[in-house]
Amino acid sequence: MKTVIQKADLDTCLTGLILEVKESDNIIVSKGEACADDLENPDVCCIEAGGSGLVHLNNFDHHNCGIYLPPACRQAFESCGKTDPELKRLTSYVCIVDEALRLENPIPFPSLSNLFSGMLFTESDARQQFFKGMAMLRTMLDEKRSPFRTMPDLEEWKIYRRAKEEHIRKLREISGLGDFYISESGLRVGFAETGLIMSGKGFLYEHNCDAVILHNPAFGIPPLSKYTIVSKEIPLDGLKKIFDSIEIGWGGRDTILGSPRKGTMLDKKQVLEIVLKNLEN
Repeated sequence: MKTVIQKADLDTCLTGLILEVKESDNIIVSKGEACADDLENPDVCCIEAGGSGLVHLNNFDHHNCGIYLPPACRQAFESCGKTDPELKRLTSYVCIVDEALRLENPIPFPSLSNLFSGMLFTESDARQQFFKGMAMLRTMLDEKRSPFRTMPDLEEWKIYRRAKEEHIRKLREISGLGDFYISESGLRVGFAETGLIMSGKGFLYEHNCDAVILHNPAFGIPPLSKYTIVSKEIPLDGLKKIFDSIEIGWGGRDTILGSPRKGTMLDKKQVLEIVLKNLEN
C-alpha cells in the first residue's frame, strides 16, 4: 500500500501501527501535504498529510480544517473498529501528548514521549524514524506496558534516553537566554532562537510569559526556518488568521501555533510585529 506522511511524530507512528503499515509498503515522505490525486484515492493512505476528517478516503489528519478533530491515531482507532484495551490506552496517551494537554499525574523521566524524542535525535531519516517509532509503540503493546508510567531501561532504548538527556542538558544551558517584549495589549512575550527542539512550555513558565515565540532557523533536512508560538491560556486563532492571510499553511490548535511545514519566508521582525500588535487576552 502506498502511504504518505510528512514527518514521524507519535501521532503519525501510532496511526501507522493501527493501520498496519509495513516496511515493504511504498512510503512517501512529502515536503507538504499529499497531492490531490493521493488524497482523493482511497487506495492511498495519507497520515498527517492533509485531507483532515476524510477517513473514508483513508486520510487521517486533524490540522487546518477550521473545526476540532481528534488526532489521527484516534481517527484510525475508531474507524478501524479497534477494541484492544492496550491499544486504546496507548491511543489516549498519544492524544494527550499530541494535543499538549496536561497529565493529571506527571510522569517521572523518562516518559514514552521523552524516549520517542530521543529516537528522533538519533535518526535523521524520516522514513526510518517512522518505522523505529512504530517499533517502540509495538513493544509497548506486546509487553502491555502503561504509557502513563516511567519507561523501563530497555537495552534497545538506552541510546534514546542518552540522546534525550543530552538535549535536556543543552536546553538548561540556554534557559537564561531570550528577549522579552510587552504587547500592545500589555502581555509579556518572550522570544528565543535556538536550533534545539523545544516545546516552549518550560520557557513560558520559567520566564513568566503570557506567550513565547520560538525560532529555529535551520529546522529539519533540508534546513528550514520554523516558528512556534505558544501561550499559557490565550487562544491563538486570531493570530493564525493573520499569519494565514500573509502566508498559507500556519497551523496548530488552541494555544500552539506553528509556521508552515514547508518553511516560512517571514523573519523575526515581521513575526514579532504581528504578535505584539495582535495578541490579545
